[in-house]
Amino acid sequence: MKKKITGVVFGIVISLITAMLFMLMGQVWAGGITSLWGESWLYFSVIIPFALTFGVLGGYFRNKDNLSNKRLWMISFISAFFITLFSGTIGAIIGETIVRGGMETINVEGTLVWGTVYAFVLLPLTIPFARLIIGVFYKLIKMIPSN
Repeated sequence: MKKKITGVVFGIVISLITAMLFMLMGQVWAGGITSLWGESWLYFSVIIPFALTFGVLGGYFRNKDNLSNKRLWMISFISAFFITLFSGTIGAIIGETIVRGGMETINVEGTLVWGTVYAFVLLPLTIPFARLIIGVFYKLIKMIPSN
């Protein structure tokens, strides 16, 4: 149970850092940083998938002593796709609904279609990033003693 909670907390912290990095890179590419925190819907859209993913991984890694590099890459692929798909579709809709106070201004169909497209197109970027943070998380989990 301790490792699942560690996973959820790790996921929330990493989601906030990732959202901030994503937002800052987007602002730089768009011409300059205009806001340090950016749009709050982005933070809402990534917290749930990151917390779920790392909570599940915390439980999975609990009894796994020596995972192969191939297995970690496969876990990274699945995790990156899930996080990107959820945050780009359902997460974006939830985040926008919370921030805007309703769904009147949200293009739900477009968000679902383009969020799915982005989840596939961004895999070459998201998989290595996921492998990096999952590798760090795996090492962190192995430092926590099992009960």
